[in-house]
Amino acid sequence: MKPLFPGSVVYVEADASFAQGSLHPAEAAQAARMGAMRRAEFALGRACARRALSQLGFEGKPLLRGEGRDPQWPPGVIGSLTHTDGFCAAAVARRGELLALGLDAESAPISPRAARRVLDDEERARIESLGAAKGCDFATLAFSAKESVFKALFPLSGRRLGFRDAAIEIDPGAELFRVALRAGGEGALPSGARIEGRYALTRNCVITSIVVHRI
Repeated sequence: MKPLFPGSVVYVEADASFAQGSLHPAEAAQAARMGAMRRAEFALGRACARRALSQLGFEGKPLLRGEGRDPQWPPGVIGSLTHTDGFCAAAVARRGELLALGLDAESAPISPRAARRVLDDEERARIESLGAAKGCDFATLAFSAKESVFKALFPLSGRRLGFRDAAIEIDPGAELFRVALRAGGEGALPSGARIEGRYALTRNCVITSIVVHRI
């Protein structure tokens, strides 16, 4: 699998060693009203984040949710979390040349009805032209890519973008995708910044990543 992020980013996927992870008391308070499954996902995501943050020298701090339910990373840190059926990962980096990160994984294909809501006619036409190379569901990949974009841009703009506010163009040969912000997404990307999108396929899911670079 090609790297999803440049070398300055710490990327951690959960494995069996994360099974006994516990929550910080402040995290446990936020998770108190969650159902058992959601609480387990929350705990696994925090365990991934702690493992990643420790490699940057950040130890023992809770990773709480903000009002928008997005993770509140320590000052000077950018990051993103994702979890889907049987998969959980975190990515973190020091704020500097990189402005933001986005990470998403999807294990189930989106329905044709959902694809029509997520993708415009031009995007669907491009995806249909790709066929089923490498057994990839490109509609689901595009959906995941947009989720990664939204996760990266929300901390920068404070805006929740809609699916039609970003257009995705997939390059299967390079395992990357390009992002074009439409009218509804204007201003969400800071001036003098650019977006880089990559993806990877596993046996169980598609993983997409976004890095926002400072030019």
